[in-house]
Amino acid sequence: MMFGGSLKAISSILLCVTLNGVKSREVISKVIKLDKALLCDSSATYRKALIFILVQVIVVHSYEAALFICDTWVWTHAVDNLSVWYFISGYPHRTLNMQTTLEFSDLVLLIRNRLQALNSRLSFMLRECVEPDFVVFSNVTRELVPRSAVMANEIPVTGVKSVKRTFIGSPQHVNLRQPLFKISQQRNIRSARELYDEMCDIRDLANSMYGFQLLLELGVTTAELTLSSYLMLATILGIQSVEINTIGQFISLMAAWQVQYAFKLIIITAPCQSATNEVENMAVLVQKLLLVRDFDQGTVAELQLFSQQLLQRKMKFTAFGFLSLDHSLLFTIVGGVTTFIVIAMQFKA
Repeated sequence: MMFGGSLKAISSILLCVTLNGVKSREVISKVIKLDKALLCDSSATYRKALIFILVQVIVVHSYEAALFICDTWVWTHAVDNLSVWYFISGYPHRTLNMQTTLEFSDLVLLIRNRLQALNSRLSFMLRECVEPDFVVFSNVTRELVPRSAVMANEIPVTGVKSVKRTFIGSPQHVNLRQPLFKISQQRNIRSARELYDEMCDIRDLANSMYGFQLLLELGVTTAELTLSSYLMLATILGIQSVEINTIGQFISLMAAWQVQYAFKLIIITAPCQSATNEVENMAVLVQKLLLVRDFDQGTVAELQLFSQQLLQRKMKFTAFGFLSLDHSLLFTIVGGVTTFIVIAMQFKA
């Protein structure tokens, strides 16, 4: 397992030197382009992201440092003639692997947050069309309404430059039987399609940059989680004897390692699943927008193309094309580890 972790660390370094430098610059340029079109206050978003990353790095690596110190102290006092350098030499690659995993997780969370912003824009379009609390008028039809029925304030719709919202003071003054116009959102839907395409490009870059490292990380972490869980449970049940004065120290140490392994698996799969869920919500919003009767033909055509785009370019993250990174993978790993431990305990007993 130490060999697997070292192999992953070496592959991470080689990929960063040879390929990931160019791809990282491409990701940054695409994110900047995406944020200019999507975010209202990008500087505030960047400040929050920077604070989150700093807190994340401090907490995770502080936990790692405490774990490494505890691990070295327990084993050097338990086993005679075991040099401390044997353990210290195995820690740098673990730190590098954890940092690579955090980078991938943060990039996926960035994509997830931009998908949420795009969903908010689509949701606003939908509410604008289906809510009965207001009626949208063109410049021509608005003149047909008595001025006494129209309030003085006209609120421009955020992100929708071609439509204004006009509030009606008394619905009795307006004939609401059939709209005399069609709403055009063609430009806005086209913009949403382009933004989603940029996010898919960033997804492809993330898969190519981190796919191989994640495949190795998943294999090594699963093996380490299985071994540590077996040793801890076997020690508790008295099946495995441990040459440590205090069994509680060994159990606590194994539990601390398991927390780190579980954390790795969660930060790999959970952000990917949340990004996939956002795309599913986006597909629902597009289908609801297609049911709006007041859209013109150009808007309907763009919505149909958007629906096809969501089917053909799914937000799917993979580990080098072998494993889909989602909750099903996490549940499969947990089920496999549990099954192995149960069978191993039966043979040992």
